[in-house]
Amino acid sequence: MPADPNDRLRTYRRDLLRGALMGILEVGALSFGLLAAIRAFDAPDPVKGALSAGMALGMFLAPYVRRRAARTGWPAAHLGRAFLLGSAACYGAAALAPTLALFAPAVLLGNALLAQLPSLLVTIYARNYEPAERGRRVSHAFTLTALSGALLSLAGGAFLDRYPNAFGTIFGLMAVAALLAAPVVGRMPSDPLTPPGPGPRGHFRLLREDRLFGPMMAAWMLLGFANLSLLPLRVERLANPAYGFDLSNGEVVFLTVFLFSGARVLGLQVFGWLFERMNFLVYRLVLNGVLALAMVCYFQTDRVALIGLGSVLFGLGIGGGNLAWTLWVTRIAPEERISEYMSVHVSMAGIRGMLAPFLAYNLVVWITPGQLSLLSMGLLTLASLLLLRFWGRPTVRARFARPA
Repeated sequence: MPADPNDRLRTYRRDLLRGALMGILEVGALSFGLLAAIRAFDAPDPVKGALSAGMALGMFLAPYVRRRAARTGWPAAHLGRAFLLGSAACYGAAALAPTLALFAPAVLLGNALLAQLPSLLVTIYARNYEPAERGRRVSHAFTLTALSGALLSLAGGAFLDRYPNAFGTIFGLMAVAALLAAPVVGRMPSDPLTPPGPGPRGHFRLLREDRLFGPMMAAWMLLGFANLSLLPLRVERLANPAYGFDLSNGEVVFLTVFLFSGARVLGLQVFGWLFERMNFLVYRLVLNGVLALAMVCYFQTDRVALIGLGSVLFGLGIGGGNLAWTLWVTRIAPEERISEYMSVHVSMAGIRGMLAPFLAYNLVVWITPGQLSLLSMGLLTLASLLLLRFWGRPTVRARFARPA
């Protein structure tokens, strides 16, 4: 059924506002929670590890949460509003928490609730956007997320440099952002989620029922480990004197944050346009090529200019990858089951999100970041070969065809 023009416009306007607010929440969840645990509460390593994995843990639980949420009969937007209100309460509690015993569970639960949004938003996009416009419209919201997140990173860092014990203010801001985002999402046009089918495995049965979905999840696991294992080491390679660089903090930030973030915004625009015009298999292979070149430039050379080029290529690839990660299931899943497919995809991403950084930091005890990048390129190559195998099968290729 064609998307209603009024629903499309309402969704687009509200998603832009949600995207701007989400930048505050994502940067806070991924950065400031761990920073506060270290500097304000002197948290032990197990607690720091748990906070680092909070979003990934929430993603892993997405199919189980979605299964129970569907039984409420609520529209997807109302469920999103409930999760954001829960996150707001948790971040508000974290802002006021006097001890680590109160702070850590509040942040962990807030992050886990925030991680439930992607599998709900994708059903809203599928309902309200035409297939030929999804990439472009969603890329605009992602761009605002990237920009507002970068602004909070700079402003929040400067604020904490001046007021080192004011982490509560940051989490108060996050609580306000979640509180404002809740009604924005809640008013998006949406339908109730499809009730879960029978069986103890829930949505994971899709891995067996859909003979394409399971192998694609294997390809995504390879891609995820290839990328996630290297991203945390970008700063490590430049900031750790053991790797031969003598760069100032400003130079490290310029190479790893400024160039990366600017290129990510550009990548969202370029690949948002390409997503609507390419078979998804070709789109993903192009992204893999960009990321492989980024790994070569960043980790296989000692020239700062080439490392800067590698950072730009990482930003372009990750920007396009954000869209691929969010929207690819809309190409292969029946519209009424998109949320089920997405919840499994999110859960598998949570697994690699918890494991990949841990494995990376343990591997660099034995091998250099450059050697680890070769391993990542090997994983990227395996994933690309699997995608090429799909391309060689016309019926499979047709499922990934560009929108008409």
